[in-house]
Amino acid sequence: MESSELVFSVIDTMSEPVLVLENNESGVWLYSYANQFMNKLLNTASESEPSEDKAKKDLPEIDSSLIKILKSYEELASDSCTLNEVEVFGAIYNIHFNKNEKYLFANFIEIKPSELFDNISFNDLSGACNAIVVILDNMGSIVDINECFSNIVGMKKEEALGKSFFETFIPGNIETLNHHLGELLKKDVYNQQFVTPLKGERENLYRINWQVSKVVRHEQTYIIAVGSDITKFVEENSELKKQLTNIKVGFDYFPLAVGYMDEKGLFTKMNHRFEKMFRIPETHDEISFDKIALFKKHIGFEKMNENIQLIKEMSYKIDFNKGDKVVKLKVDIRLLSGKKESSKLYIVVAQKVD
Repeated sequence: MESSELVFSVIDTMSEPVLVLENNESGVWLYSYANQFMNKLLNTASESEPSEDKAKKDLPEIDSSLIKILKSYEELASDSCTLNEVEVFGAIYNIHFNKNEKYLFANFIEIKPSELFDNISFNDLSGACNAIVVILDNMGSIVDINECFSNIVGMKKEEALGKSFFETFIPGNIETLNHHLGELLKKDVYNQQFVTPLKGERENLYRINWQVSKVVRHEQTYIIAVGSDITKFVEENSELKKQLTNIKVGFDYFPLAVGYMDEKGLFTKMNHRFEKMFRIPETHDEISFDKIALFKKHIGFEKMNENIQLIKEMSYKIDFNKGDKVVKLKVDIRLLSGKKESSKLYIVVAQKVD
């Protein structure tokens, strides 16, 4: 067997979908080749040994879902790139593209459900945890946790997966919590902030300020809960203790400056620390990302938005002068995206660093 035949055989029998497209003289993408796995996904009937001519003949016309993916690829304006978490063919894939003259090679790598939220780490560059992260399914069972949560409850990830989050870790009124869960699941775009106790290792109780959002992956609804330990704040502030008797508490007690932003770059909610840090008046019109001078000068929404689509998390260091003093600012931005464009949620966290 010649080397070219061997390479073809390997690609054609791969356990991952492979597609080659050709750009014709009119600039339209046409199927050129699909391996056996891709042929099955495209509902073709090519069971015999394929050839290039046969592949072209048997492949159907490009459907709307792939056309949309190709438009996303073209917007990146790069011969070699990756689109992450693309929903197509009834699954979720990372799609790797390589272009050679008029041909485009696309390799589809399926993401398993257990890997969907691997990019939500919320870790500092030093490796220290900035926040507790828990992913729940629509029944309130744990799908994924980060290391911070694992450490605080003294349980390995494998032990926690599948457990009921509320019944196992949140002592209190389960009916009230389930009511909030139901309200969250009803709406397409929803985020909520509240405080609950958290049962830690050796039955220690912590007070956690949660920011909870909903995303949809592969037609499955998931709840992302990002928490901050405010136990010390509660112990030192009796007034806060009174306020925490109500499960719904704003996120003004989150110990960092935090803002939530929609897909257009408009802030939908900011805590007091965020408003104070960037001198945003209490009564204000819509505040966009680029209306904050430091963000516009050192980051820029359009450039940030383009970069974050692939890796879902960006971190920036900003140095600026405040009088005769140099201030260092660290800005972390995370993108949580659902099936709809309008369900994008950007979490912007800012803090002064030494």
